Amino acid sequence: MYKVAKRLTNNIPHLTRLDLRPLLRPSQDILTETNKNGCIVGKSISNLPLFTIEQNRLKRGWYMVEVLIESDTSYLETFFTIHHQSGRKSKQLNLSVRNGRMAKRLIWLARGEESLSFSPAQNKCNFIIKRLTLVRVSKLFARNRMRARLSYRSLSVPSRLTYRWAYYDSTFNPNGVRISYREWIKKVEPGLWPKLDGLTEVSFTILIPVDQSSNLDSIKRTVYSIISQKYKNWNLFIIPMEFLDRKIISKIKSLIGYNEKIRLIDRVNYRQSIEKILNKDSYYLMCPPRAVLANKALSCFEYILRKKPKAKIIYSDEDMLNSASRRSSPNFKSAWNPDLFYSINYIGEFVVFAPGLLEASSFSNLKNEMAWDYNLLLQILKKIKKPNDSIFHIPRILFHRFSDFNKDLYLESSKKILKRYFNDKGQRNVEVEYEKDQGALYVRWPILNENPLVSLLIPTRDMLPILKQCVESILKKTSYENYEILILDNQSKDPKTIEYLEYIKNFNKVRVIKYDQPFNYSAINNFGVKHAHGKIIGLINNDIEVISSNWLEEMVAHASRPNIGCVGAKLYYSDNRIQHAGVVIGLGGLAGHAHKFFKKSVMGYMNRLICTQNFSAVTAACLLLRKETYEKVGGLDEKNFEVAFNDVDLCLKVQKAGFRNLWTPFAEMYHHESISRGLDNTPEKRARFEREATCLKNRWRTHLGIDPYYSPFLTHKREDFSLGLNEDIKAPMFR
Repeated sequence: MYKVAKRLTNNIPHLTRLDLRPLLRPSQDILTETNKNGCIVGKSISNLPLFTIEQNRLKRGWYMVEVLIESDTSYLETFFTIHHQSGRKSKQLNLSVRNGRMAKRLIWLARGEESLSFSPAQNKCNFIIKRLTLVRVSKLFARNRMRARLSYRSLSVPSRLTYRWAYYDSTFNPNGVRISYREWIKKVEPGLWPKLDGLTEVSFTILIPVDQSSNLDSIKRTVYSIISQKYKNWNLFIIPMEFLDRKIISKIKSLIGYNEKIRLIDRVNYRQSIEKILNKDSYYLMCPPRAVLANKALSCFEYILRKKPKAKIIYSDEDMLNSASRRSSPNFKSAWNPDLFYSINYIGEFVVFAPGLLEASSFSNLKNEMAWDYNLLLQILKKIKKPNDSIFHIPRILFHRFSDFNKDLYLESSKKILKRYFNDKGQRNVEVEYEKDQGALYVRWPILNENPLVSLLIPTRDMLPILKQCVESILKKTSYENYEILILDNQSKDPKTIEYLEYIKNFNKVRVIKYDQPFNYSAINNFGVKHAHGKIIGLINNDIEVISSNWLEEMVAHASRPNIGCVGAKLYYSDNRIQHAGVVIGLGGLAGHAHKFFKKSVMGYMNRLICTQNFSAVTAACLLLRKETYEKVGGLDEKNFEVAFNDVDLCLKVQKAGFRNLWTPFAEMYHHESISRGLDNTPEKRARFEREATCLKNRWRTHLGIDPYYSPFLTHKREDFSLGLNEDIKAPMFR
């Protein structure tokens, strides 16, 4: 049964459907009218439009809301607010709604007599509310619905109702699902350790640098964790970075006692002592007194070194110990990611180095640099000819950090060190910038080859408003001048569009080329490349809108670097939530966008939303690469990927050819996603999508969830960098 609600009564039978649209009253920043079908036609004039729902005191229990909205934006972040009559804090319930598609979620009124309000968007937009329905459901129905949603996402399903509701509600969180790290430690971590065979072939020399600020308790914790290691072939040297107070030296000597494996280096013969230590045929572990080692840490390092004896640098994941010594804040790191390393020292200070890499001179500078570990890594990086074959990441938590340092001072120091590194390599025109609270370094690369011509390819068919917005935003806002726009007209029939194309082709930077074939995104762009005059190709969707004027300079600078392949931009939905910040292989068994739906102001997981970095793939909604590279890998696959996944396939081909793909947060644009092409919502489109998805899995094995730039312990069910639980993804011991 279905009822149009004039008022919401307390006694609502199970599965009664109540139309809330007649009860909506504009409360804040909304202009509305009602059409003949009862739909609410409205306009949001701020980022927080709001409806109150009139006379809606409801009986306690469970309800399902159904929302169907058509809008001029592709996604809407809607939410309901539960207001309690007792004056208790109101509760916001989020619900992402895709343009033209039904979205549903449960609402729990735990006390009864609550009232509701509704926000249809969090941005300025036009909308039509075609359905806003409240359905009374049973407790059993609600429990089963929550179980189904949590199980689909491989999340725990608590038996206690309040916990299950909290888990369920968190899955609608725009900034990602919150997973219990304690639960991950209990369920996942025990099965991750290698089987130890008792061999002790590899010798480790552990170096603990200390200074006047070093806390004796911290030194104790670190030293005791080393003594407790399962692996016993090690020696430990405590290295003073300056002349220490006699009391500190006395306490350190008392700590060492008669343990022959531990020595304190004398500052009097400092350089000679350091040189003697570094001349050993041993692997060196830098371990400042800011963390304790997991008891199998050295065993893991030894295991890798037997498998990869040519490894030069080995690092691992880490987490934090809080004031109660409970583990928290896991840092699951990327495999070797050069451009991320230039943005922030994601590797950290707990690192194993191969024999012959460390020098005594490196230790004389430890006290002079806040970011001494970053300096040490960069100096060693100069000596490594093939970093991709020499730097290994162990995706295991081997260090538990109990103290940290001032991040601003560290990044200020990193800025000077990185600039000096580029100068030493003869790259003096590479600039390194940092401002307080920025969170990461900004490396500004020079544009090589004297501002090469860039050919921006924009396929289109009718849809004049978005095409015009795209083209004119490029022409008006782009500061880089040496570019051409190729509008690839795929059978436009709208008279106004045809008139506009005739008009715009008179501009010096614009050419209009007709492509009179059925829609095939790959074929259209391959056709456009043949007509492009530029050395750099830009694949641009017609639903793109420029934000930052330097977007093309930023992307061209990276695309002109000889070891860089595809370059992607930071794209937002119209409401300033993240649409694209790099592509992760294996999400959903295929590929997905990292940090999707996160707010613009958020720094992301381990600050990765603000760091230039390498990704396996980037979206072709705005993608640049050199024309010779495009042609070398055969361009887009127009046979197997007509519409979907052609960009992922292209990027993986480019990566296989030996180039690094890159994403930059310093080229910003809006992406009004799929407005022009529409949704895959017909049997024919769904069948085509399934064919392309199957091809991607077969060609690149995406269902295995292997991506070097993404931790196997993060979820492959969502795009939010949350922890993965109960997911059948195998984590290698090293990568």
